[in-house]
Amino acid sequence: MCITDDKVKEHYQKYGNTNLITNSGLSNNAQIHAVGDSHCIYFHNSIKIYEHWGHRLTMYNLVSEGIDLFKLGNILGNGHEKYNIKMNDYVIFYYGYNDIHKYFFTNYRNDIENNIDNLVYQYIDKILYLKEHYKIIPIIPCIYPLPIKNSSLDIRGSNDDRINYTQITNKILETKCKEKDILFFNIYDDISNTLYVPNFKSTFFCSIICSFIDLFTTILS
Repeated sequence: MCITDDKVKEHYQKYGNTNLITNSGLSNNAQIHAVGDSHCIYFHNSIKIYEHWGHRLTMYNLVSEGIDLFKLGNILGNGHEKYNIKMNDYVIFYYGYNDIHKYFFTNYRNDIENNIDNLVYQYIDKILYLKEHYKIIPIIPCIYPLPIKNSSLDIRGSNDDRINYTQITNKILETKCKEKDILFFNIYDDISNTLYVPNFKSTFFCSIICSFIDLFTTILS
């Protein structure tokens, strides 16, 4: 069942306007968290998934600086984000979009496939470390297609460049996730086929995320 505005309103009236989930519906009280770049905002009004946006916004920064998952809520510390991840929780890692928009063209274009492969390898290695160290279950989503309207974004390289980078990165991510037995969620084609325009409140993205939550919790239950 899709999470409608009425359900969100009902949740707020009962528990307060905190955007907190009360129960993911998974066994052993495991919860679901989305961490990373601004794509976490898609879960801002979710009553099943915690949103943690604003710390380590690129693959490169996650690899080079790491992240303390058990203290992430304290680090972000504003309202709905203050609740920490615990052992056995599921963590969706939203990383790569900023790398593609801003850094690949500047730093990697002379040897794009090898450079992306190397970064993704290090990224997956970091995810495996976090999985083992914090005893969490990681999920890696695909990197979403480029928005049609991009004039206001701080981007580098042509649309064709960045589409190419996105497709290369997703292919490598999917391969590496399969090799390392990491859950990989790929909705790239579904988004591409709708002429994606970024709008966090769009009907399309609400339906995509609701479908994701429903499918995800069904699979994991």
